[in-house]
Amino acid sequence: MNVKFYRFIAKGNDKKGGVLYSPKSWPYPIAVDGQEVKNWESLVVELKDGIYRPFQLCVGGANMVNQDLKDLLQSFIGINNDVEFLPVRAISEIYGEQTYYIMHFKKIFNVIDTENTLYVEGTDSVLKLKLDYNKVKDLKVFNSQPAINDIIVSDDVRKSIKKNKLDLGLDFMPVYCGGE
Repeated sequence: MNVKFYRFIAKGNDKKGGVLYSPKSWPYPIAVDGQEVKNWESLVVELKDGIYRPFQLCVGGANMVNQDLKDLLQSFIGINNDVEFLPVRAISEIYGEQTYYIMHFKKIFNVIDTENTLYVEGTDSVLKLKLDYNKVKDLKVFNSQPAINDIIVSDDVRKSIKKNKLDLGLDFMPVYCGGE
């Protein structure tokens, strides 16, 4: 079985893409998957050291996407209520104001193949994730753990992101199903 899914990874060597920062006074983290996001309506983030890009990790603990990437992801998610996109203002002295969206999973998806996933001995901390094919075969956008940057997409979603040139500053790390 050669089924691949991909985890979003922010490119470390992306020289053009900036970083979004929450106010220093904002409680960390901004968003925790599986928990309600509070006070997001008043959040204003600031772009520093580069340009806006479709996917941004926000210093303050949140995954942020622009309108185009939000629309693309929602086209694959459909009316699923397990993923929400919460609008926030992003400001930049150079590039002006834009709307970004906190990409928030309202639950942690039960997708881990526990028999084939490698864990830190004696803990539930994942070293090498393996997905359960029967649990992910119909999913397009999901998470697997309560980590802030845990976004997994199907190959169809990855290809569409690249085709639409929404991958500036974004890499995709393969995640395999158990038994592969």
